Amino acid sequence: MLTDILNAYRNKAYFDSAICFVFDRDRILETGHVGPASPDALYDLASVSKIITTTLLLDQMEKGRLSPADPVLTYLPELSCGTSGRRLKEVTIEKLMTHTSGILPWYPFYADGRPFEEIFEMLMAKTPEEKGYAYSDLNYMLLARVYTAVSGKSLRDGVQAVICEQMGIPMQYGPVPAAQAAPCCLGNQIEKRMCAERGLSFDGWREDGQPVCGTCNDGNAYYYFGGVSGHAGLFASADAMMRLCRFYLTTDRKAYVTAMETTVGERGLGFDKSDLFPEGCGHTGFTGTSIYLSRQQGVGAVLLTNRLYLPQGGTPTGINPCRREVHEYALRLVSTGSA
Repeated sequence: MLTDILNAYRNKAYFDSAICFVFDRDRILETGHVGPASPDALYDLASVSKIITTTLLLDQMEKGRLSPADPVLTYLPELSCGTSGRRLKEVTIEKLMTHTSGILPWYPFYADGRPFEEIFEMLMAKTPEEKGYAYSDLNYMLLARVYTAVSGKSLRDGVQAVICEQMGIPMQYGPVPAAQAAPCCLGNQIEKRMCAERGLSFDGWREDGQPVCGTCNDGNAYYYFGGVSGHAGLFASADAMMRLCRFYLTTDRKAYVTAMETTVGERGLGFDKSDLFPEGCGHTGFTGTSIYLSRQQGVGAVLLTNRLYLPQGGTPTGINPCRREVHEYALRLVSTGSA
């Protein structure tokens, strides 16, 4: 049972609260809920936000306004000078979406504070090109700018127009009312350490040990982008994420199907296709969120947890073992017909 799986990991302090849905194209097969957060609580999606940015980009592709093969500089001419221009010359939309652009994985823009273009140029000049696959938040910072350039809409307006209104799925960038949200963390100790390891300082940190509820954990999204970024910042319920996954399970629209079927290493267009997602694809988020869908088996799973929020103390633990067990359980449900 899903609740038994979740309780086993909660009892080992993997997270404080969790909500999980397993579903097929038409029905909810099983739900699980543990911890004090409400079953309909809004969770900080963290990097699962990348799939929503992906969805906005695919909407533009479906309308013929964008192609995976397009050079990124076509849409971001402001980055065409200097080292940025040289580094991005051969980078396409597909390379950004599959994390094969050669761009470094992470940098705390908030610790610098200058305009994005200036910081990005500095990074391109000072960092080596990543070889092969390198999962990078910066790829999706760029893709957010591409979306705005192509659509004429901000990310916030795009989510409202495409996800909320066109697709009928409620979600939003923070801040959201604290009473409706699961607490996502207790300060930003992990990013503090990451900055210190790079010899960088920042004086705007949230207070250590204080629950963060209704605003996102991610430092770049919260401190630098005002809560709205292509790589993080969105809040949604498990029901909303199930509805998004169900769209991907059932759609026959070419751009969306191509995104899931494309395989570059262990990535689709925006989607993770590693062995964490057997017979399918999905995405994870640093706060303990994830989605999984298998069009082949017609099943999906949403797992929303707050693994960074440990009010009893301790160090956050990676929850891939829990995710994998949930995904394998979802496959068993449909393969045995026991749902």
